[in-house]
Amino acid sequence: LRAGKAPVQSRPTPCATMGNCFGTREREEGSVPLAAASRLEDVRTLLETRVLQYNDGRGSYTLAGRSFAKEELIFQEPALLLVYPSRDPPWRAALRADLKCVSADCAWQYCMAVHCLRPAQLPVPLPEGLKPLSEEARRTLLELCGESPTADEAPSELAVVTARHLIELAAGGGGRPFTPRGGADGLARALDSFASRLSRNAFEVTDLKARPPTSADAIFHRISFFNHCCAGGNTATWTWNGGDGLLSVKTTGTLALDDELTISYIGRPWSHLSRQARRRYLKQNYNFDCLCKSCSQRSVARGPGEHGSAEARGGGPTEVGSQLVNLLRRYVHEEAAGEGNYSGTTSDASPQSGATAADGGADGGAAAATSAAGSRAEAKATSLSSGSPHAKAPLTEEGRLERVLQRCAGEGLLQVSTELALHALREEEGHVGKTMIKLRRQCRSAAS
Repeated sequence: LRAGKAPVQSRPTPCATMGNCFGTREREEGSVPLAAASRLEDVRTLLETRVLQYNDGRGSYTLAGRSFAKEELIFQEPALLLVYPSRDPPWRAALRADLKCVSADCAWQYCMAVHCLRPAQLPVPLPEGLKPLSEEARRTLLELCGESPTADEAPSELAVVTARHLIELAAGGGGRPFTPRGGADGLARALDSFASRLSRNAFEVTDLKARPPTSADAIFHRISFFNHCCAGGNTATWTWNGGDGLLSVKTTGTLALDDELTISYIGRPWSHLSRQARRRYLKQNYNFDCLCKSCSQRSVARGPGEHGSAEARGGGPTEVGSQLVNLLRRYVHEEAAGEGNYSGTTSDASPQSGATAADGGADGGAAAATSAAGSRAEAKATSLSSGSPHAKAPLTEEGRLERVLQRCAGEGLLQVSTELALHALREEEGHVGKTMIKLRRQCRSAAS
């Protein structure tokens, strides 16, 4: 999701920036039991999903309305509002520049908030590219988590700057005098209300079909009621198609009726950092303490078909490395002992147990391992198990993508999203160095 911080009066401090900012909690740890939750008023019941409210003020959560197969499409939805910063008309570019002087983290919220105002709150004629939301879309947006300032609260500095820009647009455009209902302060409070919802629920999407691929700030309805889960524990994932303007939500594994639907608010590599580093990253960038399953439990036992890290599912670097060591050690004993001496009765042990054919093998194999050649080969096998570079598993696409994102973060290429990096990586056939060159050029082109 779109990282952002809340508007403030004197200094830019972060606020909770997610619609369901406490993440996924176990039912036993304080969320509403299903029996009680079913008696609450549904926020919205839509087709394949049910949205329910916690009874302790923590917002909402979404449950599966039926069972789902792995990678099955749950729903598609268009954006309620989509704003491309790279396509700002002159008035919005000037507004964004002034807002960034107040808070670079929050400027995007108010560039979107102006589109959420009612026609009566906007200057006439409307500036180029300023199309207000329909009443239905505005009502839908107001269902999302957010705060509305009271009449006695002073509006934020960001809202005051935005309201002043709108009033000046009317005066400079030769239109009728613009006097919004409630005055400039009333207009600013309305902007704060919309910005609060945008800051907690907006997504950053990338149109990969555009040339160059272009990022946009977007707000959606149904997926905004999904909680967060780290480290591959999320039960759903989403993709954006800029061509048809639809966000698609699919399952990551099989789901049963009333299983909670969760997504990851952050992409790789941050979603797969260590628990402490991951929670610190979420706190710094989204200002919530993650209490999802992956963060609440240090080690989660997962059954077949359930979600987890690559190592937990099998085939990750740890397991592949162990398998290579097993094969090498077996080969060493066979070669040193000869076909006649090796009994062949010792089977490969489970990689998780750490046992190998050399641990408790046949007498001939154990004796042969004491020879000079066997000892040297055994030392080599031991060095492999202790983390020698020779034991590295083949680099997967996920591994290459993680390297690209880490290098982008190190070089300050913060506008590179996961989707953009993956698209460039595939175009360069998995070559990390060429991908970085391509992304640098695209960032320079976008900046110019």
